[in-house]
Amino acid sequence: MKVREVIDIMDLLFYALTIQIFSIIAIAILQDNRKASIAAHLLLITGLILGFAVSFSTLVFSNLSSQSFSAFGIPNELFRFDALGLFFLCIVQLVAIPTTIYSYSYLKHYLDEGKSIRSNLVFYAILLISTQMVVIANHAVLFLVCWEMMSTSAYLGMVFEKEKREVQKGAFYYLVISHVVVFLLYIFFFLLHHQTNSWLFSDFHISPESGNLFIALYILSLIAFGMKAGFMPFHFWLPRAHPIAPTVFSAFLSGIIIKSGIYGILRTFQFLNPTPEWLGWLVLVVSMISAIFGVWYALAQHDIKKLLAYHSVENIGIIGIGIGIGFIGSAYQSIPIQMLGFGGALLHTLNHAIFKSLLFIGSGVIYKNLGTRNIELMGGIVHRGKYFVMLFLIGSIAISGIPPFNGFISEFIIYNGFFTTAKELKNYYPLLMLISAVGLAFVGGLAVACFTKINSIMFLGSERKEVKHFHVSIYEYLSLGIFALLCVVIGFYPQPFIGIVNKVLNHGFVPGNSASELLKINWFFISLIFMTVLSGVLLFYFWKSIVQKKYGSRVSAAWGCGYGGLTPRMQYTASSYADELNEISQTVLVYHKKMKVPEGVFPIEGAFESHSDDLVDSKILLPIFRNISSLICRINFLSYTDIRYYIAFILIIISIYSLIAFLWN
Repeated sequence: MKVREVIDIMDLLFYALTIQIFSIIAIAILQDNRKASIAAHLLLITGLILGFAVSFSTLVFSNLSSQSFSAFGIPNELFRFDALGLFFLCIVQLVAIPTTIYSYSYLKHYLDEGKSIRSNLVFYAILLISTQMVVIANHAVLFLVCWEMMSTSAYLGMVFEKEKREVQKGAFYYLVISHVVVFLLYIFFFLLHHQTNSWLFSDFHISPESGNLFIALYILSLIAFGMKAGFMPFHFWLPRAHPIAPTVFSAFLSGIIIKSGIYGILRTFQFLNPTPEWLGWLVLVVSMISAIFGVWYALAQHDIKKLLAYHSVENIGIIGIGIGIGFIGSAYQSIPIQMLGFGGALLHTLNHAIFKSLLFIGSGVIYKNLGTRNIELMGGIVHRGKYFVMLFLIGSIAISGIPPFNGFISEFIIYNGFFTTAKELKNYYPLLMLISAVGLAFVGGLAVACFTKINSIMFLGSERKEVKHFHVSIYEYLSLGIFALLCVVIGFYPQPFIGIVNKVLNHGFVPGNSASELLKINWFFISLIFMTVLSGVLLFYFWKSIVQKKYGSRVSAAWGCGYGGLTPRMQYTASSYADELNEISQTVLVYHKKMKVPEGVFPIEGAFESHSDDLVDSKILLPIFRNISSLICRINFLSYTDIRYYIAFILIIISIYSLIAFLWN
């Protein structure tokens, strides 16, 4: 593809963003809420489809030799359409299309109740536009402006039901962490600017010879972007914010927004490389801890959306494991290790965005019909929505890393990264990589246990709470179906997606790579195995259908283990299912149980509850905040009512900032 053709394509990309901006204008102009919703969603979907077609075709068919282009007369240094930016742009647009389809059905529920959805739609549109701008920005100031727009619009959309106490609390957590992140990013980019005398990403190149500055920049980047991504111990805001947000925002937060942190870390690697070995191990260890305890915390949860939020921490950890392997490969200048590490991280970023959005939207459908997020109050959903359950099950299998769906493919690449690292570097690496592989396998085992709990308790058995109706709209089925189809396609036929990841790595990550380790894996053989297994399952299903049609089937009540008069309350619960696994790590999980034992010859009632509090939140953050709050309450000079005192405080702060700037220069 010629450069002139690429420039024309980039014009189309900005046209796509302009169409999405028109959705905000449509909301402002149209007085009728329903018409405004229809127009806004149509414009957003049209712009997203056009944008995805442009960015995907550019990523696949362009040689990406030119990294910045001029469009709409905008100076070409403001935007950068390199392989990494286009890859994340494709992920944003791909996930946003079915999420926006679901958004129309989701907001229709509020319209039927007579609520205004205009503000929510505006903030969602701004969130979509600003997130796309973040990943293609080439100027640090533009990046920070778009980052602030992305974070602020997510917060404003999150407080849609601001009258609820849990919404206020969760949104506050998100707002605080967003401010801390952007403050650290200001320092990060100012240091880069001071060193390179430029604000452009394309000019940011610093080598390890810079000494302490190189280390300081990496630490700043890992803390700031790690907070956004949700690595432990900076994960505490996710289980607070994701459950309370409207489902559309929950899906986009988990599927896309936290990936902006991963984008930032990978972009930092392009600025600062090669990495020292200890940094690779730091990322790998933190990521392994995030993956293990993220899924373990998830296993202890009863709130479906809070459970999925902790699974986001787990999967961010898996992505981080791949990045850690890539950093170690960079330290040793090993192309195969870098390809497998970064390749697994990039593909798992795409895969997690897909199956996690599916699961969050599925949880939204359940909440709409049952009116609760508590797993303990669910049951028997398969009898009312078997096709919905099938789609949710696909997402559950995918997130557990079980073949033949997409989650397995990216984790398989990371496992190959472990084995290749052990083979290439030798010494103590075989033992350490074996331990790491066992750790990742343990994560997979806990994930299987967690989603076995979810699917068995929520979907099977009898209804624990009366369900008057369980309706899934055509828009919800379409959204869920697109995500489920992507899980299946990437799992059964990963070759095109592996090729795209390979191309991204060849342009800006691993220079001089001719024979990629990603392409050496026999993906055709894996696809053949999956197709064979699928054919066997389908043949068994058709045989079963024929036998049932010929001889019929017997339906009877489930066996009651010798007891009669069973009630739904006597079924296995989510708490009892996960109790033994949670007790293994009850100190870290802050896992505790409350029990009311029935007493007397004719006991009336008994009760049992189990809870898990986040260790970082309950044992570290909250005590610190309480002490700070207590200290501030004792400081009387801040309680002056005379405005002159406040003006004096402002002038003092401005003087301090000015002095710092003067000394810096």
